[in-house]
Amino acid sequence: MEKRAICLGELLIDFVSTMSGVTLKEAPGFEKAPGGAPANVAVGLAKLGIETYFIGKVGKDAFGDFLRETLMRNGVRVSFLTATEKAKTTLAFVSLTKEGERDFVFYRDPGADMLLDQGDIDEEIFRSSGVFHCGSITMTHEPACSATLRALSLAEKHGCLISFDPNLRPALWKNLEEARSRMLDTADRAHILKVNEEEAMFLADTTLVNQALEFLERRFTRALITVTLGKRGCLILTHRKRIEIPGFTVPVVDTTGAGDGFVAGLLSSLYMFWKDLRDGRSVPQDALYYAALRANAVGALTTTKKGAIPALPTQEEVEIFMEENPH
Repeated sequence: MEKRAICLGELLIDFVSTMSGVTLKEAPGFEKAPGGAPANVAVGLAKLGIETYFIGKVGKDAFGDFLRETLMRNGVRVSFLTATEKAKTTLAFVSLTKEGERDFVFYRDPGADMLLDQGDIDEEIFRSSGVFHCGSITMTHEPACSATLRALSLAEKHGCLISFDPNLRPALWKNLEEARSRMLDTADRAHILKVNEEEAMFLADTTLVNQALEFLERRFTRALITVTLGKRGCLILTHRKRIEIPGFTVPVVDTTGAGDGFVAGLLSSLYMFWKDLRDGRSVPQDALYYAALRANAVGALTTTKKGAIPALPTQEEVEIFMEENPH
């Protein structure tokens, strides 16, 4: 399989509070940062040496221009990023509470990312198989949902390795049952599924983490499942085995994009095994462990600066960090 990736989804502006430890209501001001989960993954992959294309839609406005230039500057191919005059580029206001959690408000009614349509999905990009990565935020409304499903079908047709991050944002869905259904249907088609504990419990419709893990193991038997645990590291579920991988201790500035950095680190580290993962063959346990450890390192490094895209590390930065912080 070619060392290339296609990421589809939202590309937006995160306005991050200039003060940590406050709610949005208390925030005195905001700093502009490029973001959007699949866009973060795209930049993360490009910085880690994967030829990466991004499919999405921004507004024909200053923010859209800024985002396009940001992706290009970070090595992401943007020939499939379109622009519209029918809506403005989506904005998200983000603040970090005292507990280190994010307080979110999206300005997206509609936002340009929601207007991605099937006509924006060019089959040509899928012909050279590689990784196809998407999330669920483009599934909250039409026409972006149908566009995402068309891309997913083309990725399957052309033998891509499919990576899915549900990226649960309850406020963006009209109906949480619909959210769960769409996420489960997409996860059924994925070869790599990345969730955090909250998302695992949401998919399993339970408040108990262990029940959620058992549900994921039963339902997604062909997928490599990774459960991110924040500073505790991550858990890999594969063929009824659970592998715990420790996290790294770093001075946390902003957790935005840490999970996306993790995905980029994991996918790039597993490059030699993409075909095996796609075809359902097992991957050596030591290779899985190293890939997840490197993914943890990328996620940790992403938390050491404000914003997501500006914080994503290069291959060299990850290697130096892992040498200096052996596990």
